[in-house]
Amino acid sequence: MQKETANLNNQPNQIDTHAQLLKVYTDLPENEGWYVVPKNVHEMTIYAEAKNVDTVLFWLAQTGTETWSKRQLLGYDQDGSDGFSLKWEFGKQVLLDHIFIQALGSDFSTMDDATINVITPEE
Repeated sequence: MQKETANLNNQPNQIDTHAQLLKVYTDLPENEGWYVVPKNVHEMTIYAEAKNVDTVLFWLAQTGTETWSKRQLLGYDQDGSDGFSLKWEFGKQVLLDHIFIQALGSDFSTMDDATINVITPEE
């Protein structure tokens, strides 16, 4: 009779179930850490590549200090089968804002977040 071999640290193999945002980006051009709204563009799509995530929330928050309480929920995506994304029509709004992406874990206890910056350049 042969004994089973335990793993090196005598702990069972654990599967990572924590929410993870792997990559966040938009379909706008990027310049020095800011996504730039081209002239005559009035919408964008925000993408989030995630792992172990059930829902992704997309928030708009002003730049500056203590602006979190003034944030606006742009929308959410609960179907990650094709990746998480949100098409946002912002119209003629001039942007100098952060988009805060918040991923809620499918384990119902973890989350991850990331921020991207968006700007409408002066004409």
